[in-house]
Amino acid sequence: MTHRRQPAAVVLVDALSTGALLVPRVRNRCRLIHIRSRADLPAVFAASLPVSQFDADICYADGADEVLRVLAEENPIAVIAASEFGVEVADEIAAKLGLRGNDPHRSRVRRDKFHMLEAVAAAGLRTAAQTRGTTAAELLAWRRASGLRRTVIKPLDSAGSEDVFVADTDAQVSAAVAAMLGKTNLMLRTNEAVLAQEYLVGQEYVVNSVSRDGVHRITDAWASHKATVDDERRIYDHEDLLAPSEPHAAEIFAYVRGVLDALGVANGPAHTELIRTAEGPVLLETGARLSGLAEPRALDRCTGVNQVDLTVDCFLDDGRVLAAQPPVYVRRERARCVNLIARRATPLPATALRAALERLPAFQSVRFRIRDRAMTRPTVDLNSSPGVVFLVHSEAAEIERSYHELRRTESKFLS
Repeated sequence: MTHRRQPAAVVLVDALSTGALLVPRVRNRCRLIHIRSRADLPAVFAASLPVSQFDADICYADGADEVLRVLAEENPIAVIAASEFGVEVADEIAAKLGLRGNDPHRSRVRRDKFHMLEAVAAAGLRTAAQTRGTTAAELLAWRRASGLRRTVIKPLDSAGSEDVFVADTDAQVSAAVAAMLGKTNLMLRTNEAVLAQEYLVGQEYVVNSVSRDGVHRITDAWASHKATVDDERRIYDHEDLLAPSEPHAAEIFAYVRGVLDALGVANGPAHTELIRTAEGPVLLETGARLSGLAEPRALDRCTGVNQVDLTVDCFLDDGRVLAAQPPVYVRRERARCVNLIARRATPLPATALRAALERLPAFQSVRFRIRDRAMTRPTVDLNSSPGVVFLVHSEAAEIERSYHELRRTESKFLS
């Protein structure tokens, strides 16, 4: 008897948040096998998981060897880390199945923020002064020895700007450490140590890319702007799509390519955050996954391509579409990505808010992070922002007008 071989399958690891955008692009071409890197997922992300679209949904933590045996029988052609949660497991699965991916022996430098900067510094690129410690006393001793006044205290392994504190005094350092040590972070790992870094002064940028065989293409880049909320926390307000011709853009892109090489990001998407200081670009962190700014419709209008589709081309096809792209995108229209800010806890009026936003001349899309009528909470980081709005227009003045009207509308619904 002849056994009919199953159609090809694609493996997505932790298809959360913008990683869920990969699902419809893969689903209409291949069977879709979803791997959960861990048994539980944070509620803030789990709601975005499109479970009904998977042909199989398997937990890797239940038994890696058995999962690998099952996957080998499924005729997989690609393994993609669909979110920050899945980076290490995707590296491991791809290597064991002999599929395109990134070296699993270097997964740690793509996840642990301390080791990430150490790897980048070892490659000869500029990085912030840093240390890691398990007590406030260790961090305070380093801070005094370094002569630093303002210091950033944050987890070694987390996401969405969770628990990022700026400390100007010993008391603030101690309070930040106390708030983090022993806490289970958004990656569902215990903060057993804390990272302290030099506070960087300059403009913050986000640079997104897709790589194949070590060749990196910049798909979009954004200048970040922050706001101060009631407890003096600095949060992301909005990001503006950068014109590649703007001053310092070439320097920033060259630095990012060096970072990707240093971290071993040879295949797939990446999301890099950095500060351009007076001395030049300095890395904040890189994620070997899709950007949280991934919005294909907006990017197709603005650049003609988007990181999601180019990621699919990298892994599922022969990379011809990716190879045909210039090293750096071309900006055709302007765009602003606006993070909604909730000033209090209130049921999210998503339907009414969407209808109001759709009247803005530059409105492109809105993506809510929580469901309609779910309770918001005061925004202190990206994860507590109730949604993100994309504005697209050819005129900077219209983007600005729509932005200010958006904030006025927001105040009616969320303040």
